[in-house]
Amino acid sequence: MTSVTKKALPKKRPSYLNPFEGRAKRIRLSGLFLFDPEVSMRLQGITLRGTFIEMGEESLFKGLERASQTGQLSRELKTRLLRRMPRSIASAMSAAFDAPEDGSSALAQMGMWEAHLMAVFCDDNGDQAPWPASAQFILNVERASRNATILCNENQFQAAAEYLANHPLLKQFMSSEVLKGIAYPPDENEMLALRLSMALELWLSLLAIWDLEAKPDRAADELSYLEQLLPSDSSNTKNTVALLFDWLLRTAKIPTPAALLKDKRLGQFSVDPQTLGAWSRGTNFPSTTYRTGIANRLLSTEDAETFERLCAAARQLNFLGYVAQELERMLGAPEGARAEQRKLFGLSLPFGHDTIEAWMRSRYPVWLQFHKKTLGKQNAAPLAAADA
Repeated sequence: MTSVTKKALPKKRPSYLNPFEGRAKRIRLSGLFLFDPEVSMRLQGITLRGTFIEMGEESLFKGLERASQTGQLSRELKTRLLRRMPRSIASAMSAAFDAPEDGSSALAQMGMWEAHLMAVFCDDNGDQAPWPASAQFILNVERASRNATILCNENQFQAAAEYLANHPLLKQFMSSEVLKGIAYPPDENEMLALRLSMALELWLSLLAIWDLEAKPDRAADELSYLEQLLPSDSSNTKNTVALLFDWLLRTAKIPTPAALLKDKRLGQFSVDPQTLGAWSRGTNFPSTTYRTGIANRLLSTEDAETFERLCAAARQLNFLGYVAQELERMLGAPEGARAEQRKLFGLSLPFGHDTIEAWMRSRYPVWLQFHKKTLGKQNAAPLAAADA
């Protein structure tokens, strides 16, 4: 009698949600490997149109939209825009308007993130306010990567790879395989895959800074906010959104989602069973009002504050999982020798990991320790606020 060896079924893995409101859109990059500031805004449900509407300037937004299409910005639009800009950046914009061809102007020398951060971190008078370490970190990376970005735009890939490999900060975000992939003239899709891989690693590093800013004096053996929500690389298929719900149940001492529905502490607060079920399965991230309404009734004040920080952490980790998912789809599923060949040129998840979960679990503690050493103790800054 011949024995039959059953082929092991592939391990089921977590799936990550579209992190943005509305339909999925292309993830925009700024420079060589930074996610665009607009991506960070969208993660918070903020849009430029919405921002202008809140200021009562929807007509200004529409005018700027039209100007971006025609390439003609009227003096009236310039004046209205400058009046709405913080003083910290308005002067640079004004000088750029007066001499648009001057590549040496302050605004021309700024990256997208520097201009964004200057607009975000200002006081009520429009003057520059102190920046948290996370913002300074992004600025340092943007400025440091400017030369490599220029070299890549000029198709000088070998020189760009050498620059990155020798830079003390930038080389931390990429494996030797990624550097090899950049040096070997990649096609457009391969270059995008390499940039996304580096952007994922950079953003994971940034999350470690936010984590430390949120609770800089945590005990050495205490889990960080994000570590509590890192999805497992085992047979557990729960994503970070489902793990957030599990934390809520565990902290509120509620055994099951069904028991939550009947919990008397909710009072008259209406809980929809379908919404709750989707959250527990990680297939829906409820609105802030809904999440907070439940948490504030079930948790202590301290735990409710922790929950808000965990919500911000879950949103960011889900975003990374979603982008990594898109990177996997872009790369396809080559097998055998072809798969190994692509890995040799960095065409994989960051640092050659086989799964998103293994990458997060392996690399996040590395960045947490790295930034603990470099940051030291900082004044606490809420993680939710650090989404900017």
